[in-house]
Amino acid sequence: MPIKVYVDCTLGAGGHMEGMMQQHPELQTAVGIDVDPVAHSIAAERLAPLLGRPSGPTLHQLRGNYSDVLSLLSGCAAAGGPLVGRVDAMLMDLGVSSMQLDSAGRGFSFMADGPIDMRMDPGAALSAEELVNAAPEAELCRILRDYGEEKAWRAVARRIVTAREAGPITTTQQLVQVVGQTQLRGGNSSSSSSKRRGGGSGRGIHPATRTFQALRIAVNNEIVRLEQALPAAISCLSPGGRLAVISFHSLEDRAVKHAFMAAAGRPTPEQEALVSGPDGWRVLDSLAAAAQGRLITRKPLLAGPEEVAANPRSRSAKLRVFERAGGPAADGSSSKGSKRRRHAME
Repeated sequence: MPIKVYVDCTLGAGGHMEGMMQQHPELQTAVGIDVDPVAHSIAAERLAPLLGRPSGPTLHQLRGNYSDVLSLLSGCAAAGGPLVGRVDAMLMDLGVSSMQLDSAGRGFSFMADGPIDMRMDPGAALSAEELVNAAPEAELCRILRDYGEEKAWRAVARRIVTAREAGPITTTQQLVQVVGQTQLRGGNSSSSSSKRRGGGSGRGIHPATRTFQALRIAVNNEIVRLEQALPAAISCLSPGGRLAVISFHSLEDRAVKHAFMAAAGRPTPEQEALVSGPDGWRVLDSLAAAAQGRLITRKPLLAGPEEVAANPRSRSAKLRVFERAGGPAADGSSSKGSKRRRHAME
């Protein structure tokens, strides 16, 4: 279907937006959402040549978090009225952007020295430095375990607390040294034995990878915001509109998978026990009646060898796509499917 309204929920430097404008001459309205004011400035400069054409789209740059996509689009004036329910294509490219990662002053990377900041929104109250130096040990343990999936979470948290007692940890390289010492002391961290993030290359990842991931997710409340954003984004789609999400680690991908399954009327892992029970067909009927569309990707799409060679950071990327239907049981398939499921379970 033609794409007349496109929303990039993670505008960044504008690379995806630029591609959409170049590949879809029918595009009329483009919206770029990002919490980072630096990203907006860079994207505006990059996209300017594509906006001066007589037939070019109108670009709306909105500063905010994608978890607020519904309210942001509700307040965005465009030709034809409010954009909610009119979005033909929407993208979320999750995690930290290359632009942010390559800026030492933002504190996202353990490869260069800089302040331990990690805020995607520079105006946000909480920084990673505050977490590292003030969070109770139990809270650091939870963050490292739940957000970093770090096997040695106790050892890493203990080492951070011990190190900060001698003086505040203020730079990324100080933190790298602390985490590295944990590994040398036999912390048995998954970071020292795991394969590169989703790359399958067999090379061990940097010992600080999971610690930096955990702190970044905690500082930006990424998983909670993602879980809020996905159903809101789906509600903004037009009939037949599609939401594409690129994730970079298992926590993100799991959240996307479950949200898409729920929106497609499929039982999530948490609902499997109910489906297997004596009233399972009723659960399936209820899910099917609430379905908003279908899964375009039953399994995530991965970057191919050529793309990984050109962009090594894509090795861990997973793409999932959801398509919104015209309405529940618009073609009568839901009710027929319910009868078949009921018969099978009886």
